[in-house]
Amino acid sequence: MRDRKLEKNIGRLDSLIEQWKQLSQFLDRGFRPEPIEARDEAEFLELKSGIAREYELLMTTLGTISERDEKVLRLLNVAPSLQSLRELEEGMGKKVVGDWHAVFIAMQALLGRLKGRQATLAGISSLRMGMLRVFGNPVIVVMFAIAAGYGIYRFVDEWVPRLQHFLEQTQK
Repeated sequence: MRDRKLEKNIGRLDSLIEQWKQLSQFLDRGFRPEPIEARDEAEFLELKSGIAREYELLMTTLGTISERDEKVLRLLNVAPSLQSLRELEEGMGKKVVGDWHAVFIAMQALLGRLKGRQATLAGISSLRMGMLRVFGNPVIVVMFAIAAGYGIYRFVDEWVPRLQHFLEQTQK
């Protein structure tokens, strides 16, 4: 059985993970003493905006499946620009890298849960699910029982006299 919504969310999470990896590259670039170009700053800001949008969209659509982790937004807020990474207090760079890694692992775990659910659903037959939905409805069950009862009544009403006539003929 396929769940298109689940497949869409897996695709979104894959995309978010790729953006998260790009963020790591930008963070590394920000910690280096090399000059930072305005184009890099603009790309960094656009990437952060995209991550924030995708993360919120994903957390909203997943609902109770995922735990909302504010580390993502806190990490995005720590570095308003690449230049600001260089101005962080002593030891904050390691904390930023550690937070990035913790979020990365949490995203991978969530992806694993979603793919596990997808694998479970793949083993369920659509026909079986349809039958369960149809025959799980009490109204349908009652209608089916009435139809079966009427069919039996019609069968008996029509065939009992024929069988009696046949038995009479064979006994003579």
